[in-house]
Amino acid sequence: MQKIHQVEKIEHTLELDEKLSHQQKGWNVQRVCGILILIVVVLTALGLFGNGLLSKRQLANGGTALRYDRFLRYEKETTITWQLSRRDEIEILIPMRYLDAFKIEKIIPESYESRIVNGNVSYTFTVAGAGETAIYFYLNPQKAGSVADTWRVNDQAFEITHFIYP
Repeated sequence: MQKIHQVEKIEHTLELDEKLSHQQKGWNVQRVCGILILIVVVLTALGLFGNGLLSKRQLANGGTALRYDRFLRYEKETTITWQLSRRDEIEILIPMRYLDAFKIEKIIPESYESRIVNGNVSYTFTVAGAGETAIYFYLNPQKAGSVADTWRVNDQAFEITHFIYP
C-alpha cells in the first residue's frame, strides 16, 4: 500500500493567502537540498577536498612505486613518495611545466646532482647498500586548478595528476 503525502486544506473565514502549492514545492526543494548536502559531506569524508581514500593515489611500475595525493590545497605542503628497488643510481626527471605550479620545499635524501635537461629538471641520486630506497619530494602548490604531467624515473613514465583547490 502506497502512502500518499497530502496536506489537508482547511476552509476558514480568515483572509489568509496560504499558497499551499508553494509550501509543497518548498518542502520538495528542502528534501533535494538535504540529499545533496549529505552527498557532499560523505564525499568530503572520503577525501574529495583533501586527505582520504578518494585523494590517495598509488602507482607501481617495474620495481618503482609512487604515492601522492590527487586533491591538494593552494600553498599547503604535500609529499610525493617514491619507493625504488635496489639500483646504484636513480634519475628522476620532472617537467618544468609541472614545476611552474609547485615550489619544491625539500627533497630527502638530497640529490647527488641536479641539472636541466630538455625542459626537465633532472635529479640524480646515488644509492649505497641493498634493499629499497625511499625518496621524498615535499612540494608546495603555487597555482590553483588542474595540474597533470609525466615524471620519469629511470626511463619509466609515471603520469601524475592533481587538482589544487584555491
